[in-house]
Amino acid sequence: MKLAVLGATGPTGVLLTQLAIERGHTVVVPVRSPQKVQLQHERLNVAEGDIYNQDFLVEQFSGCDAVLSCLGTKPTLFSKITFYEDTMKIVVSAMRTVGVKRLVAITSWCTSYNSEDPGPFFVEWILKPFVLGRVLTSMADMEDFLQKECSDLDYTTVRPPGLKTAPPTENEIKVEERQFVEGASSMINRGDVAQFMLNILETEKWYKKCIAVAY
Repeated sequence: MKLAVLGATGPTGVLLTQLAIERGHTVVVPVRSPQKVQLQHERLNVAEGDIYNQDFLVEQFSGCDAVLSCLGTKPTLFSKITFYEDTMKIVVSAMRTVGVKRLVAITSWCTSYNSEDPGPFFVEWILKPFVLGRVLTSMADMEDFLQKECSDLDYTTVRPPGLKTAPPTENEIKVEERQFVEGASSMINRGDVAQFMLNILETEKWYKKCIAVAY
């Protein structure tokens, strides 16, 4: 496959790009700072540009079979975050322009609160109010956009718990179509999330779904 990887200079994106190349895929990485991409390979195309520039993304997505997003932003305590929905709207418009339908994007456990199925206490009542609340709200808005306005795309959002910067393992990945995975570990290797993202490109099982993953 030919894949576009967004956020390729981030800790998960680096692993995803490396694994995709190892599996024989051709990979396009649109980035602001090409010098941060340390991997070099004949099937890796590094393109310098702005992800907020739709025309730039159209050029990079042309001929791709799928777009995989590891885009992320840092949490803030006071200002509103709209990064995830803002960038996804541009990504989706560019995908539609060139006819790419498959999208896999990382979000997080507990992007939204469900009173009938609340997430772990630490996440809902410590991390959300004091650390990650604005980031998770923006992720939730992105997921809402995909679910309500992107029925023409075969999207999947992958919701991991805490991320550890480490390579993939042989651990079994549990998957649930909900905000979190009951009774699972609160941490997962970034390499395993990247590997899972590549694995689900081979199946239609998770089309148009937001799924939680964990060990």
